[in-house]
Amino acid sequence: MAKRDYYEVLGLSKGASLDEIKKAYRKHALKYHPDRNPEDKSAEEKFKESTEAYEVLSDSKKRATYDQFGFAGVEGTGFTWTDDLHRVRTDFSDIFSSDIFGDFFGSLFGTETRGRTSRHRGADLEYSLSITLKESATGTEKYINISHNVICPVCKGTGASEGSQEKTCSTCGGTGSVRLSQGFFSLSQTCPRCHGEGRIIGSPCRNCRGSGRVRQMEKISVKIPAGISSGSSLRVRGKGEAGRRGGMAGDLYILISVEKDELFIRQENDIVIEVPITFIQATLGSEIEVPTLTGRVKMKIPPGTRTGETFRLRGKGISNLHGYGKGDELVKIYVETPKNLSRQERRLWEELSQIEDERNYPLRRSFLNKIRRR
Repeated sequence: MAKRDYYEVLGLSKGASLDEIKKAYRKHALKYHPDRNPEDKSAEEKFKESTEAYEVLSDSKKRATYDQFGFAGVEGTGFTWTDDLHRVRTDFSDIFSSDIFGDFFGSLFGTETRGRTSRHRGADLEYSLSITLKESATGTEKYINISHNVICPVCKGTGASEGSQEKTCSTCGGTGSVRLSQGFFSLSQTCPRCHGEGRIIGSPCRNCRGSGRVRQMEKISVKIPAGISSGSSLRVRGKGEAGRRGGMAGDLYILISVEKDELFIRQENDIVIEVPITFIQATLGSEIEVPTLTGRVKMKIPPGTRTGETFRLRGKGISNLHGYGKGDELVKIYVETPKNLSRQERRLWEELSQIEDERNYPLRRSFLNKIRRR
């Protein structure tokens, strides 16, 4: 079956907000979930289709890529299913947390269990980082400060004070959930007493107040690869929020923005610069100094150079992000007409105009000939 547009699948417009996306997916998931439609293969396929659409559209980075490149931009992002419809990636149980269906889907989508105690992966974080064009061309190392939750150093993430014993929750019997009947089927809901943990801490850690995590400012080194462009993101594993109850930490995503340069414009891996020269330099030819991202170089201007002519300085552009050589620097010439001439300069130009040969101006001669033929 051919894939449908993700927005069409959820019945949304391209400008839909994250809240609208969540609501639309929640509606589809509740309607088409296989447990509500036993033996209905079409409902199962619609459930998978809706979940795949939500997985992309609810992620700002994936959504931007999909909007720009379509399905080709999000292929291989890690969305897979096992035979029993359990998601391999678990990141959207939160949209069901507000009602009776929360744990029903949460049991599929959001919890990593070890024994009876639930361990939850920490949230990912984003950080916007601006760099210069030169830094994007050559690569660099930056240090950033982020505030995030880390494992409590006192209780080591358990949330319990030293010597305190955890007890099995008497309400759910350690399962973290309670069963409720709703019409023609029963559902599982988060235990209201232990909040899904299955265990009750006798004496919470005073340092973290039982959460197992504390807020901390951390200085992190970020290596920026040569050739990176605006809109790219770098992932620093394990530097997001610490997970609950010793769960895996989330990741930190560095969103790169390359500042506008006052001299150069980037075109893929090439850089373009417009260099003004005098009328005399263009006419007689000259040697000029041209700035590059790594310093100045000398370049010859041949006699008769016109505005708009472009010269190439090979290897003076941006490094390829994947390590395959470098782009070039394209030097675009602009011949500047002199203004505010002194008396002596004007006299010399007037003398020159008297002896100028029209044959030295082929474009003008051709233009005048076309006029004469009309």
